Amino acid sequence: MSRTALITGSSSGIGADIALKLSQAGYKVFLAGRNEARLTEQAGKCSAVGYLAGDLNDDNFLKELYLFANEKLDGIDILVNNAGIYIWSAIEKTDQSKISEVFKLNLQVPFNLCRLVVPHMKTKRWGRIINIGSISGVVGEANASLYSASKAGLIGLTKSLALELAEHGITINLVNPGWVKTTMTEPLFANETLDESEQIDMVPQRRWIEPYEVSTLVKYLASDNAVGITGQSINLCAGLSLG
Repeated sequence: MSRTALITGSSSGIGADIALKLSQAGYKVFLAGRNEARLTEQAGKCSAVGYLAGDLNDDNFLKELYLFANEKLDGIDILVNNAGIYIWSAIEKTDQSKISEVFKLNLQVPFNLCRLVVPHMKTKRWGRIINIGSISGVVGEANASLYSASKAGLIGLTKSLALELAEHGITINLVNPGWVKTTMTEPLFANETLDESEQIDMVPQRRWIEPYEVSTLVKYLASDNAVGITGQSINLCAGLSLG
């Protein structure tokens, strides 16, 4: 029986690679993201059963996404909470409106999607929830306290739900990538908000994490072989978390 997966933030970068990897492994995938043109292109690449473009911070869109994806997939077996937003700003310069925006997309949306998909998983007595966090949520990042705090919240959510759902055959894990060059991070280097060479110098392996590394790990965590792994916060960061 073919299992099904909903991947948020899957129009580009890490999410797009996850969608492709899961599709190649035989899963039916449904994509969600903001950019409809990129979603259309990506859906073709990974033979997605469907996709929906919109803003996950819009409660109405979130409900529409769940209902549409659930209908197309006939129940969601695997949820990958990948969508997120990164804010680089000194705390005193951080706009008040960004607080609710970042916490909602990075933490509240994953919580609500988990809440929606768990009943089906409990019925099947099988499910996989994989959250995409950040190494910044593990070790902290200067001038990214809002982002770091929201991603740290995913650690608590993952551990708590793992305990709550273990007896139902559902696992939930968190992958914390280090620096990955994507459409979310590239502008920071392009406009010299961050110095690329300085960032690389802080990484023990002196390299960026590649999207395929994240998607390969996600594919494993979604498999039956990973049944004993739950509640874990896995750092995929080329040694960055070691200090």
